[in-house]
Amino acid sequence: MEASVFARAAQRAGATAPAEAVQLDWVLTPFRAQRFYDLYHPAIARPLAYGAGGYLFYRSEDDSDHFVHMSFWSDRADFDRWWFSREMQDIRVAVSGLHGQPLIPHWHTVLERG
Repeated sequence: MEASVFARAAQRAGATAPAEAVQLDWVLTPFRAQRFYDLYHPAIARPLAYGAGGYLFYRSEDDSDHFVHMSFWSDRADFDRWWFSREMQDIRVAVSGLHGQPLIPHWHTVLERG
């Protein structure tokens, strides 16, 4: 996939921060948040082992059944290696039935990051 205008500008400027972020929105079925967290916890930092430049994992204060896992990548192929790895397949199977919406990774272009 061709890099966006912003990503190319960041590369020309010598930026070393990953140019893209992916967001995974886990919207859970009520009363399953603790079970989800316990099962998903091993996956939270694993993007780093596959080349991510960082990650966030947070829970909404307004909706305690909504968790977000965001990670920062220079190469989408590295994300794919993590997302389709056997360990992530196993985790996704373990948490299936705990969330009520299909999980689709959402990509974002990082314009600035501190």
